[in-house]
Amino acid sequence: MFAIIMAMVAATMFGAGDETAGAVVKLAKGGTILTLSSDHKGTPFGTPAPYALDKEGRPVVFLSNMAVHTKNLKKNDKCSVMVFKENKDDPFNSARVTFVGKMVKIEDKERAEYKKLFLAKNKTAEDFADFEDFNFYRLEIEKIFYVGGFGDAGWVEVEDYLKAYKD
Repeated sequence: MFAIIMAMVAATMFGAGDETAGAVVKLAKGGTILTLSSDHKGTPFGTPAPYALDKEGRPVVFLSNMAVHTKNLKKNDKCSVMVFKENKDDPFNSARVTFVGKMVKIEDKERAEYKKLFLAKNKTAEDFADFEDFNFYRLEIEKIFYVGGFGDAGWVEVEDYLKAYKD
């Protein structure tokens, strides 16, 4: 089954089909960042997080230094970013992609580039995009799990995803 999913993803990564990994990350409006709680012995902590994709296809989030998930990331940079395209008629069949990896803070010299990229997808962030206590972070992807709907799931090779994103 995994080979079938991989073939479908590779063949239609950015095609018209809504149920592909590439389409899901392009069409989804928001996601969830899941960090490991620093206050509760590594318990998973999830919170909504608007995102954008950088030119390589990696998720980028914009986080306040005061946020719990940012504090968690400072102690453990391992996290997941999950994005989904909701199927309102059948939520169990909602397509979703979970990126697993390490979150890296964007350096000041790259801030303008990432600000432009992020605001292109998240215009409401313009009101606080220049606040000094907010920073851009990029997920260095180590693993990707794709669910096209009920019974349609599998791991996607990171290299295949990144290559398809560039094409």
